[in-house]
Amino acid sequence: MKVSIITVCKNAESAIERTILSVVTQNCFSENIEYLIIDGASTDKTVEIIKQYADKYPIKWISEPDSGIYNAMNKGIKLATGDYLLFLNAGDYLIHYNVVKSLTNLFESGTFDLIHGNTFCVDPETEKYAVKAVPETPEVDFFYLDTLPHQATFYKKEVFEKFGGYEENFKIISDNILNKKLICDYHVSAKHVDQVISVFVSDGISFTNTKLDLEERKTFQKNYFSEEEIKQIKAKHIVLPSKKKKSLPRFLAKILIKIRTLRNNSGE
Repeated sequence: MKVSIITVCKNAESAIERTILSVVTQNCFSENIEYLIIDGASTDKTVEIIKQYADKYPIKWISEPDSGIYNAMNKGIKLATGDYLLFLNAGDYLIHYNVVKSLTNLFESGTFDLIHGNTFCVDPETEKYAVKAVPETPEVDFFYLDTLPHQATFYKKEVFEKFGGYEENFKIISDNILNKKLICDYHVSAKHVDQVISVFVSDGISFTNTKLDLEERKTFQKNYFSEEEIKQIKAKHIVLPSKKKKSLPRFLAKILIKIRTLRNNSGE
């Protein structure tokens, strides 16, 4: 059994080291982990830092121009040889040195196409954190607004070989598209582990470019959900926007509040 951990980065000299260290210090690194770093032709000291660690540890890495994060992640998928893949991008880091080994039995069984856990989200300004927990069995209403955190989701390599990788025409939302398709459309087998796998800092493009995030999310909601799925979402008392409503941020905020209320009432 082998897990491929893929780190995508570009001009990440201030963040890449903590990511690398969290991987190479895993207590099963030399036995069960393949580590790949896909750099997008950084112009700062990122490549220099990668080389320093690649001289000490068996790290596979490339540095070349790409067309965006999902293009880089797809490169990682093609290069990976592990049974399961985890995307731990620059700045993200594994929660502790034993986290990969703790899932060994699940990996070796090969029963599940996806194994997903929880993650800590850290605000870079306040340094406060919150647990991003995923429902044990996420359904279509969950994917309408949220997705599985790629920092805490192990994908069986065969899933990408069978269904393809990330859609590269989006900058932010392709995680949502992929996960929604896998769980709701293709019905792959998935297992939730109620433990924190990783930590990520909320300073990525989805947090800093809210306009693009909302635009892509609107496209996703419009084009990737069937009429039957929309009916299911409505049946869960989630009110969808009418054509007269123009404030998408206000609409999304109302839905998030509604979802949290429903989850609290159901004990999730």
